[in-house]
Amino acid sequence: MNYYDQHLHTYFSFDSEEHFENYLTYQPEFFVSTDHFDLKNPCSQFKDDIPDYPAYTKKIAELSNQVETVFLKGIEIGVVPGQEETIKNYLNQHSHDLKLMSIHQNGQFDYMDDVVLTKDKFIVAEEYFTQMNQVLDRFHEGDILTHFEYGLRKFDFSVEELMQFETLLSEIFKKVIDLEMAVELNAKSFVKYNNAHLYEYAIPLYRSLGGELFTLGSDAHVAEDYRLGFDPMSALLKKHNVEQLVVFQGKERIFTPLPD
Repeated sequence: MNYYDQHLHTYFSFDSEEHFENYLTYQPEFFVSTDHFDLKNPCSQFKDDIPDYPAYTKKIAELSNQVETVFLKGIEIGVVPGQEETIKNYLNQHSHDLKLMSIHQNGQFDYMDDVVLTKDKFIVAEEYFTQMNQVLDRFHEGDILTHFEYGLRKFDFSVEELMQFETLLSEIFKKVIDLEMAVELNAKSFVKYNNAHLYEYAIPLYRSLGGELFTLGSDAHVAEDYRLGFDPMSALLKKHNVEQLVVFQGKERIFTPLPD
């Protein structure tokens, strides 16, 4: 099996209008979309953004009869402390082969909202990583921790500045390891937000704590971003002696070589 993109969005996400068929022009062996699940989402006037599961299931069943690609069900779960039980109840009633866990917002604003620019960046980062740490204590349903630096994207953080949070980041990575989750290299962060240097720091930190599970995700919201950044992200992992990635298919984990 070749590694395939494990972070993709379609029109089942509030912030994408992309159609499955446009991704399928790449003729992937496996395809999984990971559409947004965000309760009380500030980006949607605090409405619940939940993918239409029956329509989603119907769509991939239809496509399965048309192409040879194997379709899996995925979801990207944005978690705010206090929402864990509600989300668990939803997941217990809606099966998924792949569950991404993300921290997007704090119940008041999304960390990509311009309002964060009115705040001290170190206070925002402390809040963001503390929230992530708390969620990992209470929510154990995720397979992959996505874009660990999402809450820093609106700022310019140097490695030296990020190192001020090394104790907290180490706690986070230890919990990820204990939960047997993977850490994602996120292409939007890596390529579009110029945060490759933060991954250059985080990868050896995670590895030093015993972390071995990595994934690559384009975080594509349009089909032309499919497998975005896979070459430079793979090169960075190779630099740190990482030789394989993991894909999640329900309870099964499959290790694959890094993309060529």
